[in-house]
Amino acid sequence: MNRKLFELALDKTRPSDWEYFEELSSGFLASELTSLRTMASPSGDGGRDSELFSSDGHTYVAVQYSVTKDFDAKVMKTINRLEENFDNIRVLIYCTNQQIGAKGDALKQKCLNKGVSLDIRDKSWFLERYELDDNKYSCASRLVDVIARPLLESEAIIEKSRPALTSIESKAALTYLGMQWEDESTDKGLTKIAFESLVRAALRNTNSENRMARSTVLEKVVTFIPSSETDEIKKYVDSALDRLNKRVIRHWTKEDEFCLTHEEACRIQVRIAETECDEVEFFNEIERLVENEREENDHINDENIEEMSNRILRIIDSYLIKSGESFASSVVSGNISLNDHNTLKNCIFEDLSKYPSNAQYLAHFPDIALNVVARILSSDLLAVKTHLKKISDTYTLYSFLRQTPDVQKVTKKIFGHGKIWLDTTIVLPLLVETFYREEQDKKYTNIASSLIESGVELCVTNGVIREVLQHINISITCSRRNIKQWNGRVPFLYYHFVEQGYEPSKFASSTEVFHGQYRPEDDIQDYLKHHFKISVEPLVDALKLVDEETRFRIEALWSEAHRGRRNENGNGNGNFDETVTEALIKHDVESYVGVIGMRKNEQSSELGYKHWWLTIDSLAWKIRNKLKEEFERPPSSPLMSLDFLANTLSFGPSRSNFSRDREQLLPLFFEADASEYMPRELIEIANRVREKNEGQPEHVIRRKVRDTCDRMKRRYGKITQNAVDAEQGAARR
Repeated sequence: MNRKLFELALDKTRPSDWEYFEELSSGFLASELTSLRTMASPSGDGGRDSELFSSDGHTYVAVQYSVTKDFDAKVMKTINRLEENFDNIRVLIYCTNQQIGAKGDALKQKCLNKGVSLDIRDKSWFLERYELDDNKYSCASRLVDVIARPLLESEAIIEKSRPALTSIESKAALTYLGMQWEDESTDKGLTKIAFESLVRAALRNTNSENRMARSTVLEKVVTFIPSSETDEIKKYVDSALDRLNKRVIRHWTKEDEFCLTHEEACRIQVRIAETECDEVEFFNEIERLVENEREENDHINDENIEEMSNRILRIIDSYLIKSGESFASSVVSGNISLNDHNTLKNCIFEDLSKYPSNAQYLAHFPDIALNVVARILSSDLLAVKTHLKKISDTYTLYSFLRQTPDVQKVTKKIFGHGKIWLDTTIVLPLLVETFYREEQDKKYTNIASSLIESGVELCVTNGVIREVLQHINISITCSRRNIKQWNGRVPFLYYHFVEQGYEPSKFASSTEVFHGQYRPEDDIQDYLKHHFKISVEPLVDALKLVDEETRFRIEALWSEAHRGRRNENGNGNGNFDETVTEALIKHDVESYVGVIGMRKNEQSSELGYKHWWLTIDSLAWKIRNKLKEEFERPPSSPLMSLDFLANTLSFGPSRSNFSRDREQLLPLFFEADASEYMPRELIEIANRVREKNEGQPEHVIRRKVRDTCDRMKRRYGKITQNAVDAEQGAARR
């Protein structure tokens, strides 16, 4: 019996199944507590389901079995009843199918205060012991047979999956695509993976007594992806049936009928159980984050938690499918798109419209949802990251299928190698991640190393090196002043240094890791080369390869854009250094026009070019759109989106360079991270926390600062009003 089957059975045990759970618990305890006695009776059990026999006639150890989610209230109620009925209870063994872990520490202390030692045996306790002896294994198997297998043999799990979809067939397609996507190696063709998954989904309820004709298999697959031509789908279905024959399906040649092998049907059951357990864990994390919101919002009641969590799960699902559709459409059309930051908000409002409610929390829900979703999408929990990546990739693959059945052919036109010049808005986050302690938090570093591994060269111009050095110097100046006396934005690098809990006065010395005193630009070049394999390569000569009309117009647009931003930020009062603006314009023009010039010898569609400029500065994208409006034949856009780039690593030609485990850890949704907005209030709060905890060990102070900053950033709804400002180059200015 697979562990995930037992885990699924525990997860799906409901209050109405209490007898099955009591049988499981008593069986597990009986293996090690031979004096266990069941106490249930028509006259009542006095607050305990079982007790340990004592020769002196007194009850010292009581046992409680429970499947309720509110374990805290259940335990205290039991303790109170035991106090009323027994004088000598010293230990309460509490068996539950819930995952409690460290959350039970406070409860244990409350019980000790009442003179009772609480021994919690939760879901993990059962999962860790079910193979220790035959009795435990037998009890676990019985629970699987009565709870898990009926679910797996029905469509119940598939029906409740993927809330953004409505039909059972589309849900089945997504479920099987997701499982196969995880199981297959990354060097297998996308079209093969897709249609072998869909054929399995079509045959999911078959066996040797209930076979399916080839024509019916085709009809089923057509219902999964109805937008494609039937004749073309038939070709891929026939190929998939041939490849799967004798390995995972059986073919009755005379009748031309098929079914899954018994071994494959059992494997799929285990995989569905694993998928559902992952979904339960993911939902529990959403619930935890919603509960955290109660610290800042008194409109959330206990009865709201599950409803709000379900809403947020639907919203995440809807957001992921829209993101997948956007990427697939971009690839099919040959145009790189920038994620619309309103997509997430629209998903929230659509859910409120589709599922109306009179609950008190509703007016505050958009801010709460924005915050929880942002924290989920940027979570550093491995289980959350891999689950999100799987869902996102599955929706993207499904979106490709709905546009063209030959996914492999359409994704081949995505560039697989070449050169990418990085803007300052990309380099600064790489430097920030130097201050991070956990490797899994370094998503910019992760994608940079993934690009290098896939065969892409990373470059910067000399202008970027100078901008980075200027930003470090501004950050040092800011760190030496009272934040209330600082005019303008809090510098990106300094802000994140403080946010990580470091002492502000040590910022200047910390920058010595990037450069020394005498040759700072050379030192920064060496740092980028050594840590990220980023080389310096000017684009000045490539400017001459672009015609004058295009070059002058792009320069004029950048000049207009930078001066407009300066005025919007309140720097148009004569206090801003004009030479700084001129330098920024020059650097951006070199990157934008220079990459266009590098492409002069390339003959390719937009996605197939080998030279790109990677930036999150939205001014660049606005200029791209203006050029498309002004020129009958606009120059090729040099811009690469960060989210688009991350997707190309999973679906482009370079995907074969990664193992599936490595691919699943690629970063997702960079622009969804709220940390790009840098409120100066957070710096003030961090300083106050430092002062309040003066004398504590430095690692304790850093932790307290990080936790306090984290709580403040929960007010993501307020941050969203400034998200565009953050995207528009706040990191570099």
